[in-house]
Amino acid sequence: MRVLITGSTGLLGCALQAQAGADRQLYGVFHPARALPKALRAAQRPADVTSAGAMREVFAWAKPDVVIHAAAIGSVDFAEKNRAQTHAVNVGGTTVVAACCKDFGARLIYISSNAVFDGTQPLYSETDPVSPINYYGELKVAAEQIAATCGVPYAIVRPILLYGWPYPDERGNLVTTWVKALREHQRQSVVDNVYSKPLPAQACAAAVWEIVNRNCSGTYHVAGADHVSLHQFALAVAAAFELDPALIQAVPDSFFPQLAPRPRDTSFDTSKMERDLGLQPVSLTSGLGQMKAGA
Repeated sequence: MRVLITGSTGLLGCALQAQAGADRQLYGVFHPARALPKALRAAQRPADVTSAGAMREVFAWAKPDVVIHAAAIGSVDFAEKNRAQTHAVNVGGTTVVAACCKDFGARLIYISSNAVFDGTQPLYSETDPVSPINYYGELKVAAEQIAATCGVPYAIVRPILLYGWPYPDERGNLVTTWVKALREHQRQSVVDNVYSKPLPAQACAAAVWEIVNRNCSGTYHVAGADHVSLHQFALAVAAAFELDPALIQAVPDSFFPQLAPRPRDTSFDTSKMERDLGLQPVSLTSGLGQMKAGA
């Protein structure tokens, strides 16, 4: 099976390559502003996902049976402040990729987000109505609709609060931010009234590959096992990496008025993931332990 991964140097893109079975022929697309990736399994080409011409060349090169579309602008705050650019990538890029999938006969796996929900009625199942409260979430809803109506076999994967070691020069995540700060003995203010189910990137990749392997369709929620506040998450990180928890201060989300609005609790019901994919959610202890071991 030939598989094309967009956003191949992102956190999930790298994890997908690491978790792929030996029978997969992998091809990756990375942003043209990046240097050619090294030490990644997929054959790599630079391309702008918003360019129909560039992406048609990529599809002609990779000849994919399956496309995992993970390329996106992932910052909620950047999206709020740079709407045209984020729309061009997150919605326009998905339109281009979906059209190429149709023209080249490829199946589409679209990587969405928990941001499609307003966070008022957890635990969310795949059948709950979407209700985003920020621009980033609105764009994810729009892109999901494109994937679902483009005329090819598809699946939508909604991960929540991914963490892990990023590829060099790629965007970090809460765990890498906290580890760096705590190692430098910097105090961290972390909200205690926003909740999630943090998900190791490797576990998310495993779920995506199960969806590919089992030829699943529709929407899947993928999350970790522990339902925690961000403050509890930070304390778990400090414990796992043997850092000083006294540096972590609990604050309400109103402490950060400059940020785009965040839903309070978009935590998922993972029953469908467990039933259809045969996977159990990964605990914080296990996920953070594996991350520390791979440092």
